[in-house]
Amino acid sequence: MSGKRTYCFLINCSSNSSRAEPFFKKKEPELRMKLPGSDFIYINKDDSIPEIAGQKADGYTHIVACGGDGTVNKVANGIMGSQAVLGVLPLGSGNDFAQNIGLTLDFETDFEILLQNHIADIDVVKSSYGYFLNTFGIGIDGLTNYYASESKFKKGSLRYFSGGLRALYSAKLFTATVNNASDLNEPIKQKVWMVTIANGKTEGGKYTISPESVNNDGQIELVLVKDVSRLRLAAEFIKLSLGLSFKDNVVEILSSSDGFKINLEGELEAHADGERQGLVSGFNQFQLLRKALKVVANYP
Repeated sequence: MSGKRTYCFLINCSSNSSRAEPFFKKKEPELRMKLPGSDFIYINKDDSIPEIAGQKADGYTHIVACGGDGTVNKVANGIMGSQAVLGVLPLGSGNDFAQNIGLTLDFETDFEILLQNHIADIDVVKSSYGYFLNTFGIGIDGLTNYYASESKFKKGSLRYFSGGLRALYSAKLFTATVNNASDLNEPIKQKVWMVTIANGKTEGGKYTISPESVNNDGQIELVLVKDVSRLRLAAEFIKLSLGLSFKDNVVEILSSSDGFKINLEGELEAHADGERQGLVSGFNQFQLLRKALKVVANYP
């Protein structure tokens, strides 16, 4: 990117069980010295991250999300349609998007990556609930995220593991009818535990739910966890927590270059990039927007 770069850092004080704020304040003097003229905004619980990000996108070339996946999601929603570049300094509990763009989760290293300013154009998915960058999960996926957000564990891996155990106990099968947005063939209708639209490989920091997903390949995936026994589902969850992926006979994965239409029977918990969306139901459409957002990345 030509011209002078200017940076606005948006620090989500609630990220990582409110540990992000004191950590970042220790780093701020160093960042100010290396990037004079930068703006640092500490965002509290009642502040609107998308609104603040959108306002700052007119005055800075780079808007840097300092927090977890939810913070990145909200900043991205705020700057969509602007000329601003998304930067990420991961300070959350999962940081899936950060890992999927090649960040290391070491603050000093990731700050150097930010300064190197290698720009990638990534795909974004548009839904009725806004934009998302990594995953939109429905059913047991949404329940796991919801329970993880309520967990008393501070460590991200324990939060998601405990959330998953609770979700395994309380989740129920539901019927989903899905089809490719541009496909005129008969839709797929089946009972499932989970429907996830994936633009990235992982959730919860290490759970590989869509191994082939890449957020700049012009494709998104639809992950359906089939009607298997609850015991089998628990065994698959344990394997996911160990870094393995679903077995082929447990999951069906579809790909699309356009998007998906999904009709849900019943009301189900959902999340977008780790942010709770509440209960979703009925008809839902997910549209792939190719190369819709500029991001500072560290792809190989």
